[in-house]
Amino acid sequence: MASTGEFVTSSTGDSVRFSTLPIAAALIAAASPAFAQTDLATRVSRSPDGVVHVQFASRPGTCGDGHDAIGFRRAFFAESFQSIGRWNAPTCVAGPVRVALTVSGGQVTRLKTFVSGSWTATAERVTDLGTVTPTEAASYFFALIPRVERVDGRDKSRILLPAVLADAGDVVPQLTSLARDDGRTQETRRQAIQWLGLLGDSKVVPTLVAFARAGGAGPVSEDVDEDDAAPGMKGLATSAMAALSYVADGAGVPALIDIARTGSLGARNSAVFWLGQAGDPRAIAALHAIIENTREDERVRAHAIFGLSHGDDTPPSEFAYLRAIFSRVMSEKMKEQILMGMGEDKSNGSTWLIAKVRDNSESMETRKKALFWAGQRDLTPTRDLVGVYRTATESSLKEHALFVLSQRDDDEAITELMRIAQSDSDKHMRSRALFWLGQKDDPRVTKFIADRIAR
Repeated sequence: MASTGEFVTSSTGDSVRFSTLPIAAALIAAASPAFAQTDLATRVSRSPDGVVHVQFASRPGTCGDGHDAIGFRRAFFAESFQSIGRWNAPTCVAGPVRVALTVSGGQVTRLKTFVSGSWTATAERVTDLGTVTPTEAASYFFALIPRVERVDGRDKSRILLPAVLADAGDVVPQLTSLARDDGRTQETRRQAIQWLGLLGDSKVVPTLVAFARAGGAGPVSEDVDEDDAAPGMKGLATSAMAALSYVADGAGVPALIDIARTGSLGARNSAVFWLGQAGDPRAIAALHAIIENTREDERVRAHAIFGLSHGDDTPPSEFAYLRAIFSRVMSEKMKEQILMGMGEDKSNGSTWLIAKVRDNSESMETRKKALFWAGQRDLTPTRDLVGVYRTATESSLKEHALFVLSQRDDDEAITELMRIAQSDSDKHMRSRALFWLGQKDDPRVTKFIADRIAR
């Protein structure tokens, strides 16, 4: 009997039941008349053991460096990571998709995808099948997914690339079938949802909303963070919310706003982050409303601040907004998110954080957090941190300033730590400075400590 999975849609509450076997059949039918009968499948299966090379035209907007890096619109893939958002890779140039398939006994055991460049030399036996049509390539690689998705290897997060990057027109039906197929691995389904957002338009929004709403009631613990690596529908729900944030022309933003307002606690928490990544005025307005809604859970409000301040291209006006509401915010969790967010402000962040450190009307905890985030920000001059240490009157703040200075490796920070260890009037501070210097791998520090021991 076919296994089934079930989730609830956002608007009507109707259950949508997926049957694994019909979906798998639909996927293969959509991909090719019969997997085993396609010319490419036959040629690969008849190839001798070793590596099979094949290449085909890529979708517009695809680029690569001929090695591990591949870009497509807002998506960037490398050997050890992938990201969605703003990226810059000068070596990423347009070119064909090239796939190297490892074949053993007529079966594909691994595939590796490249864009642009040329084939590198290998000691393995190579069978070059040349250039095939992108339509045949997409059909073949979609049908191949069930055979390779569970094979051990580092490339599981890239197994959809040859299928989706082929210039083969609309592949949303195949992606939808993969995403809904509970017989597929979590990683395959997550990738399919991601590509629905990258390749789809407004017509994919209901599908993504259904997944986003299917994550369950969500956690109620102190930490409500969720990510797309979470097991089951909860992880797929987070992937769907991410995908909604980058559907073409902002088509997914209204649905994401609705989830942020009416979803479960965990869903709202995920949705506000992805609203911050959308770069859409409607999303920003919704985040303002959530941040200032005192009836909303403070964890969601704090995460909305995080999402707003950590967007791809947060405008200066939004950092100004966060600074303006700081004095009105009563939640320490929300205050800390504003302090952290100022580390992303390339104009006034450092100045404002140092001002908060010096503000005696703020709690000591707030002042320490402001100092920490100022120190984490590369644009904060070390001399400003040194100035905090030298002018602070509270011993706990001075000691925290020592720690913040110890996290830097520039000459000015090390020089100040050595000065404190050598001649500060406070014996405890001299001891703490010496302790932090002991953590450094710097020849000047090594000599400084050796000279002190020799005395």
